[in-house]
Parts: sequence; structure tokens; C-alpha cells
Amino acid sequence: MPPTVSRRRLLASSAVTVGSLAGCLSASPESEPTTSPSRSPDRTPTRTDTDDGTLRIDALSVADFVVYPLAGNHPHVHRRTGTQYVIVRVATSLDETAVRERLTLELDGESVPLAERQPVPWERETVDLAFAVSKTATVDEGRVLFDGTAVRSLAAATVERLNDPPVFEVAEPSVSPTEIEAGQRVDATVRVDVTNTGGAGTFGASLGSSYLSGSKTLTATLDAGTERELTGEIRIVGGDDAPTVSLDWGTDEWTTTVPVVGTATAGSPSPTPTP
Repeated sequence: MPPTVSRRRLLASSAVTVGSLAGCLSASPESEPTTSPSRSPDRTPTRTDTDDGTLRIDALSVADFVVYPLAGNHPHVHRRTGTQYVIVRVATSLDETAVRERLTLELDGESVPLAERQPVPWERETVDLAFAVSKTATVDEGRVLFDGTAVRSLAAATVERLNDPPVFEVAEPSVSPTEIEAGQRVDATVRVDVTNTGGAGTFGASLGSSYLSGSKTLTATLDAGTERELTGEIRIVGGDDAPTVSLDWGTDEWTTTVPVVGTATAGSPSPTPTP
């Protein structure tokens, strides 16, 4: 019996490489990216003294997705159609709330809103802020401000990246095996082809299953005009209910069920999700 598949929609998105475990899976938080790698990161530190503390911009980059804390504690890929993200990494003695309220981004003199989802806060001692920028906008210049005073100008490479974003097309994913024995535990393999028709960039997706309460973050970097296969493994278990596998890249989500064949041992309870 073939798997049952559902998909919200097929859209052009952004980025692809196998990443690390996330959420309640057994991975160190340092290995989980909070944003997609930038083609032209600006890592020149900029220090600013304020009346109530110090603030240093450690890096400024452009990303195609943000990894945010789903349900407060499960890192998950966030992306919106036609949107890219300017990520400002700040080392500061101020608390995160103060930084979010007082640090702003301007592009060509217009204020840029914070993204609706923000990078996971427990990854680093820095504060990472994500600003949402339209992929269709043409940018000539930009600057970061704190309390209305400019503290950093966007480098030419950062502006260039904003004007040449990746555009990704995601094919229909597949899963193997296509069925599972009752009581069996296996690592299912999900494969999907991603094509980049825009500028170079990185794709990210969250791979999950009904057996796990968290997810894996899969990423890969694609040059302009290239295609790559993204592959990831996730644990599934044959219980009373057919296990599900999902791949969520923000602008779309693919979900499938893997049919259970055979009969489980009498009295064997269905496994509960791994925390």
C-alpha cells in the first residue's frame, strides 16, 4: 500500500544540505543554525556606548529563512513567500527586549519591520534580530540605528545580496520505505529536489515525524541556476496508527503517512513520541 501524501501547495521558495537535529532531539544547540548562511555576511564589529549599557554589532547578513522556537522550545524553519531577512547580531549588556525596541533598520530611508518570527534566543550570548525585506524591492543603501542614531551602514556586498535573492522551486518529496512492519522502528529517508532560479542562497526545511516531538533542520546552499537533492533521515515506528513524516520549508509543507503492515505483538502498546 503506497503512502498517503498531502501538500499545502507548491510554491517558489528559497535554499538546501543536511543539517542537524533540533528541538527535543539529541543534538547540541550550537549546531543548529538560527538563520540560513548569507552569501555576503558582514562580520566587522561596530561598538556603541549608550547611557545604560554597551552595544556591539558583531555581524550583519541576509538570509532566506529564520529558525525560530516553535511552541517556545522547538527550533523550526520560518519563511514567507517573497520575503528575505536581514539578520543583525548584537553583543550587548542590555536585555533582549530593550534591543528589540531600540534597534531599527532603514533601507533607503524607510524603516523596515521586524520579522514575525525571531531567531531562537538560547543559541548564543548575542541577540539576533531578523528584519523582513521584500525580495522585489530594489535597495540602494541601508543603515542600522540605535535610539535613532546610525551605528552601522550596510556594506556594498550586503546591498548586492538584497538585490539578487535566491528563488527556489521545490519538487514533490518522496519517502522510503513506503511501508513499515507493525512494531518496527526504522529511519525513514526523505528526498526532495530543489532548484534555484535566482541568486546564490541557502534553503532550509524542518523534517519531522509523529514519533518525535521536535524536528531536524535540513539546509543546503545552491548557486544560481543549479539543482540539488536534499536528503534527510527521521525515525518512524509502526504502531496502531500509521506514522507520518513531514517536510516544512515555511512557504509550503509536505506530509505523508507510511502504512503499517503485519500484526503487532498482542498487548504491545503504541510507542509514545520521543521528547
